[in-house]
Amino acid sequence: MKFLIAIVSTLLLTISSVAQQNIDQKKLDNLLQKAKETHTEALIIYQNGKLVVEKYFGVGKPETKIETMSCTKSIVGLASVCLLEDKLIDSLDVPIHTFYPEWNQGMKKEITLRHLLNMTTGMQNHRSTTVEIYPSPDFVKLVLAAELDTKPGEVFAYNNKSLNLFAGVLKKITGKSMDEYINERLFKPLQIKDYNWLKDDAGNPHVMSGCQLRPKDFIKFGLLVANKGRYNGKQVISQKNIDLVTQPCEQSKEYGLLWWLTYDGLKYIIDDDIIKQLKKDKVSEEFIQKITQIKGVYTSLETFRAKISSVMGSDSSTYIFSHIKTPNQMMKKEFIGDIKSYEAQGYLGNFIVVVPEKNIVAVRMISYNSFVPEVKDRPGSGKDNFTEFSSLVKKL
Repeated sequence: MKFLIAIVSTLLLTISSVAQQNIDQKKLDNLLQKAKETHTEALIIYQNGKLVVEKYFGVGKPETKIETMSCTKSIVGLASVCLLEDKLIDSLDVPIHTFYPEWNQGMKKEITLRHLLNMTTGMQNHRSTTVEIYPSPDFVKLVLAAELDTKPGEVFAYNNKSLNLFAGVLKKITGKSMDEYINERLFKPLQIKDYNWLKDDAGNPHVMSGCQLRPKDFIKFGLLVANKGRYNGKQVISQKNIDLVTQPCEQSKEYGLLWWLTYDGLKYIIDDDIIKQLKKDKVSEEFIQKITQIKGVYTSLETFRAKISSVMGSDSSTYIFSHIKTPNQMMKKEFIGDIKSYEAQGYLGNFIVVVPEKNIVAVRMISYNSFVPEVKDRPGSGKDNFTEFSSLVKKL
């Protein structure tokens, strides 16, 4: 009898908590069901600074650290403005050759710290980290030796390799390794004590990924952004610098300083101009014929991806990047309305989603231990990426 009363009491408290936070229970139930179906290990949601849901599925446990994948970048983005906050640099527009004089030549002398942080260096990059980056014993030296594909500051192109140079730059600025500085400047004020940070053979902390955290610590970075730099009553980062992190860069409205931005609406467009440019770039006729079949305007990412898969096959990502360098070559994006969310997005579908309008912060975490790929030899392929997570959170 006592056990039954305890269960009923817990259920009533959960429903009461959700009601107080103005979250639609049916939509929350749907989100939780999808999280379970996609082998999510941890899902945590806050609204108005109050915990709404903390759920663990499968092998997920509260004390288990999970690799944050590319969400590590967003932690680094917050650390980058701490350099301004601590007056260690005057501006993000400081040239990289200030710290590495060998870059004071050619177009490399134009590359700034801001270019590293908003993915506009113009540097050559192989999409797969297993080809160039992980085989390298020194990630920083790998970047320093890289060539440029485009003029710095002109084109947004997601670039894991160039970003890894930030670990070297930060050490030049602070005299401390990046993980040490972030521990002192962010982890301690956020009361994060249990973490791991991967390093290369030379001892450089990975910047593109590599930070492993417990889910209840991981969400603190979303809470920090949602609360304009305040945590537990303390101003860890000024509101001005949080705004800087979430300000769209000139080259792409969907990216700030290592944080993704989503809008009220988004159109994916493949038109005659795209096809014409692909021909100009001498992309294969086979690829152009497939793109022509996809030609149109799409307002849903899921619909767009489904169409691509129907034409290019279930392993469409590998096919696409065997023909072009960046997704922007095959489509245009038209952003509609105002910014809806700030997001950290990582491989396998790791997320921090901050929805300012509803003051919601949500985290989803998953590791290789749980992820079930749909395509052979493609560890990150399939529904377990939970691409709907962000949109479902915004609908709560």
